[in-house]
Amino acid sequence: MWRVAFAVLALVASASAVSPIGVLSQADQTRLGNVFSTGLQSSDVATIHYSAAGLGLLGSSISGGQDACNRLKKNVNAESAESIFHAASAAKALGNCKVDVANADSVLKIAVDADSLPTYHAVAARKALGLPVDAAAVAKSLTAVIHGSKVSIASHGYALLAASLVAKSKDLEPVVETIEDVINFADEYGGNVLQFLHYDQDGLPVTAAIVNAMFPLSGGSPAGVKQDQVVMLANYFLRSRFTGSAADGYHILSSLKTIASSKFSPLTMSMSGSSSLPVTKALVKVRATNLLDQAVKGVTVTLVTAGQQDEEELMADTKLKAGDNGEFSIDLSSKNVPRGAYSFKFSASSSDKDVVELEEFSADISFVSGIKLSGAQFVILDADQGVKAKSVSLTYPNAHGQKLSADHHQKLSLTFNVQDSEGQAATLHQVFVQMTHKTSGQEMFFVAEGGDEQYKFEVNLGTAAKESFNSNSGDYDMTLIGGDGLASEAISWKFGSISLSFPGMPAASKSKVQYGRRPEIKHMFRVPEKRPAAVVSNAFTLAVAAPLLLLLGLWMRVGVNFSNLGKGGLDGILFLCGLSAIMALYGYFWLASNMFTTLKYLTVVGIPTFVFGNRLLASMAASSDK
Repeated sequence: MWRVAFAVLALVASASAVSPIGVLSQADQTRLGNVFSTGLQSSDVATIHYSAAGLGLLGSSISGGQDACNRLKKNVNAESAESIFHAASAAKALGNCKVDVANADSVLKIAVDADSLPTYHAVAARKALGLPVDAAAVAKSLTAVIHGSKVSIASHGYALLAASLVAKSKDLEPVVETIEDVINFADEYGGNVLQFLHYDQDGLPVTAAIVNAMFPLSGGSPAGVKQDQVVMLANYFLRSRFTGSAADGYHILSSLKTIASSKFSPLTMSMSGSSSLPVTKALVKVRATNLLDQAVKGVTVTLVTAGQQDEEELMADTKLKAGDNGEFSIDLSSKNVPRGAYSFKFSASSSDKDVVELEEFSADISFVSGIKLSGAQFVILDADQGVKAKSVSLTYPNAHGQKLSADHHQKLSLTFNVQDSEGQAATLHQVFVQMTHKTSGQEMFFVAEGGDEQYKFEVNLGTAAKESFNSNSGDYDMTLIGGDGLASEAISWKFGSISLSFPGMPAASKSKVQYGRRPEIKHMFRVPEKRPAAVVSNAFTLAVAAPLLLLLGLWMRVGVNFSNLGKGGLDGILFLCGLSAIMALYGYFWLASNMFTTLKYLTVVGIPTFVFGNRLLASMAASSDK
């Protein structure tokens, strides 16, 4: 049973399609162009190379090219194949620039035992400088790298990239045939991203090298590479497009351009214009382009489904009208679309067999409408009994012209209904009543809560007198403020004014400086603890040394015999030296060292001390037997 389930899961997984996560939009390309223009001012040869080449891929004009050329000539390292490669490639991209390297032919020699990256640098530099390339030597070197024991994904990728610069030959077939194998070493992330990693290094240059090599080598359709894998590789570059590095920008742009011009060019979609539309002009627009935001011929876009969750579909299986520059649209104005947020799903396909269709593009689109208020009623009531003292009918958006007054024994109430432009009941995300004191400018905000049929604002002037109004009597302007994501514009309705009377006097306001110089923070260090007097310290030292002095005194009293110390010979002398060194080491540990350092030195001193002491005791025992 589990085998059947596994087979079904495998079939579903193989049938699922991966969609591009975005597009290199015109805004993205403009931003990369700014990165390249800034990099062109650098003195680094590699940065100038990638910046000039990136501007060339964008089709942008290069300003300051002669200054960049002079910096290339000044900073190129004539003894480095990599430096010559960047300088020669940059000069070629700049156009009217020539970098002469006297010993370039010998530095750029193709070595059979070299790694693939130096070989790639040498081949690319020779082509940029117009020097001949020994295709047989290149093929021999790259074959040795790919079939060597120390081959890595990076060396494999640069070997393919170097091979793509050389004319096709039978000698290169062992290298080209490995394209089918190299895709198996890619790492997958999140189910929609594929990249090549080289140990702990950035995978962008290696992934770009493989992509820019395998498509030209295989005529735009690499053997063993699936459509989903190409889309996942494109997603890796799209995910990295927000970069500020000229080198990364060049790798991203060149790779996406290679994929877009291949036989696996993915379609991608994006919203054209706003995703918030008025219900009266519900014209939904999308763009279907390639990865570089360029229009593709023969494209058909279909609205698969549109609707709200758990609601009836608004529309399904409808072709969109084609416009200019890859734009497609569908007009829903005649459908009387109710105000709300909807989920749209589109698909796109092309008559070009080299274009990968887009099975699903999801977009959240909101249809908004105007908001109006009706049935507004402002009431002044007794706070305890709830008896109406005054009731005023309001008409939105006009203000009442009556003189109203209230005191702390009363409460204020405002009720109203919210409707959309079609007269249907609507809700607002946030609704407040703002009360502003005309003299002081003091503002208070109260939330108007929405029920099943109407919104209601209510405030008890007795309980709010001190907390909200600060007992500040006088005239107040009243404004109703409301907003919602589905409202075409917010509500700000000044519906009238009222004179309020509170007991007591307002508390003096404490001005709080938000921005300005703060008091200096002075750090207070901990006061050192009081140390004992010198007499106490000296007495303690004598107390510690007393046992040693007592020991020496007792030895003198009992008559210890030190005459045998000289009978041990060399063993005795070395034992006493080792014992003294151990005592000195203990003193050093107490004064300055730590346990681990002491143990290390103790091992060195203690072992020979033990050996010599053992030999001393053995010799003394032997002499006592005699």
